[in-house]
Amino acid sequence: MKLKKLFSVALSVLLIVALAGCGGTKDEIASTSDKTTETGASELLSLYDSISTETKYVAMSDLPEIAAKESYTIGVAMTDVSTGWFKALYDHVNEKLTEAGVTVNLVQCNDDAAMQVDQINTFIAQGVDAIIINPANPQETVTSALDDCAASGIPVVAVDTPPETGSAYMTACVTDAYSLGKMVGMELATRLLEMYPDMESIPYGMIGGTDGNSIAAARNQGARDGIAEVDQEGRIEERTFLYAGAYSEESGLTTAQNMLAANPDLKCIVGTCDAHIVGATSAAEQLGLDENLIMGAVDGSKSAYEIMLDDGPIVALGLNSPYEVGEAAVRVILGYLNDGTIPDSKTLQLEPTLVTPENVQDYYDPNSAF
Repeated sequence: MKLKKLFSVALSVLLIVALAGCGGTKDEIASTSDKTTETGASELLSLYDSISTETKYVAMSDLPEIAAKESYTIGVAMTDVSTGWFKALYDHVNEKLTEAGVTVNLVQCNDDAAMQVDQINTFIAQGVDAIIINPANPQETVTSALDDCAASGIPVVAVDTPPETGSAYMTACVTDAYSLGKMVGMELATRLLEMYPDMESIPYGMIGGTDGNSIAAARNQGARDGIAEVDQEGRIEERTFLYAGAYSEESGLTTAQNMLAANPDLKCIVGTCDAHIVGATSAAEQLGLDENLIMGAVDGSKSAYEIMLDDGPIVALGLNSPYEVGEAAVRVILGYLNDGTIPDSKTLQLEPTLVTPENVQDYYDPNSAF
């Protein structure tokens, strides 16, 4: 991490105090305040521009400690908190910030980008010290609100999903969606080729999330590329792809029911998230097809781990921990507010990890909320 102090902002604040102490008029003070805001905005945009766009892998130990040197108020703008992963993300962010003595203002927009823009503008009006955002889809819609944050001198850190390229934000704390998807694809392909050495064409289905979601698309493409890398002869065939339209067990169940009803000979289902294949496991059991399937996805939830531990069809999970990305975002934003510490990259990625039946005990926590 690099340490940068915004001395010009501090000097501007001292100037305001000096003017007030010397009996400056209200107009003079207001004019100076406007200039201070402009200076702060200019400094923040310059700071954003100075941060490298080259993605960097980080460990939690690379990031600042969790502490608040002042009484901060931080707005947390979530896409959703109704599903397990996103609720765990918010709960952990809230827990870590609250433990540090930070006041947390939470909003969620149900993946409505226009609503998220309004919510961020409300944060600006409230004068929050910083914002942690999980950007709604489509990300480009939120760009104007991030520009407004920068103009107001409010730093923004994204979590899980980066904002649109060119948007005004400090960094995005994420996992490597493509690499996690690829790990899952490679593991599934290896197992399929071992299970069906004489089958000329091994069909699989893929459950997508929502159309236009860049993280979901990266996971899906990673899985495809991982399968292709292992399956040099091209025997493993993507028979069907269906969007679930959400990231819940219910959507995974319904989508898998439709998929398996039309393709009962599928040998594998690849989900975009764990919830998809947890739902797909129920669908396969209902149709009596669970003995013929293996499944994989990205997230690493307790429900998926338990199916894996019970020798169910789930055999490959890319670890996308809401706890790790959430804590990383908290560390980055507090480091900046406390000391002006800025990250080395616009994209901080946690190292990708694959969970299989062979190592699942190392990651399973029966007390986990997710």
